[in-house]
Amino acid sequence: MLEKNSCGGNFTVFADAHFHFVQCLENDCTRFPDEWHGLSCIHSRGEWERLLSCDKRPEMLRVSFGIHPQNPSLSDADFLERLAAGGELDGIGEAGFDYFTEEFRAEAAAQETAFAVQAELAAFYGLPLTVHCRKANHRLFEYSGLLKRIPAVLFHSFMGMPAEAESLRRRGINAFFSFGKQLLNGNKKAAACAVSLPSDWLLWETDAPFQTLKGERCTDSAEIARVYEAAFRLRQESGGAVTRGEFSAAALNNFLALFSGKN
Repeated sequence: MLEKNSCGGNFTVFADAHFHFVQCLENDCTRFPDEWHGLSCIHSRGEWERLLSCDKRPEMLRVSFGIHPQNPSLSDADFLERLAAGGELDGIGEAGFDYFTEEFRAEAAAQETAFAVQAELAAFYGLPLTVHCRKANHRLFEYSGLLKRIPAVLFHSFMGMPAEAESLRRRGINAFFSFGKQLLNGNKKAAACAVSLPSDWLLWETDAPFQTLKGERCTDSAEIARVYEAAFRLRQESGGAVTRGEFSAAALNNFLALFSGKN
């Protein structure tokens, strides 16, 4: 699964900062590169049980449990806290705000409550928080005081401009910004962030089996290689001088820092 190029060498290791292992199983989208790390988000007790019973879990899989803003019910809040208190989680989320449709916007109050609960748990138990945010970036700034109490915050599939990312960091948030297949379809905001943000703020993801391009049925976990190649080329074209090996090593260091709370 390693990508090769005569001038850039190999990507030596891959780190997928955001995907959904159980749904990948259901869609037969679980091909992983030989050297791989990843964070899977789980959003229900049923998914959690399926994960625990699966004998195909990758060795370097980390797991987060969260209440997604598209279904902001607190019915699993106690279960989430038990997992966190028991040391069974590597992170919390994805949590956040989704105002992409009128239906989602109608749940704004419930989304806010669910987000606050999860952010407080992440701060209390010292766990990184994965944030999902669409059409609601202003809400992130409203919660900057709480977010900076959390060891690290991953803004998955970040939808803002570089200036917004920089502003979140200036507010004292240990923020990482992750990008996936938006880089393959010409998304200008994602490309601008991938090019201009400091390399130690950046992570890459598939959101597998979701975040498909036009005509695709699903995204395979192996497509992290395509995302790496797109991100690497963007940074090279903007004057970056690292090799593919150095690029992938930096991404892995950032992925590990997400869980150590250091950056």
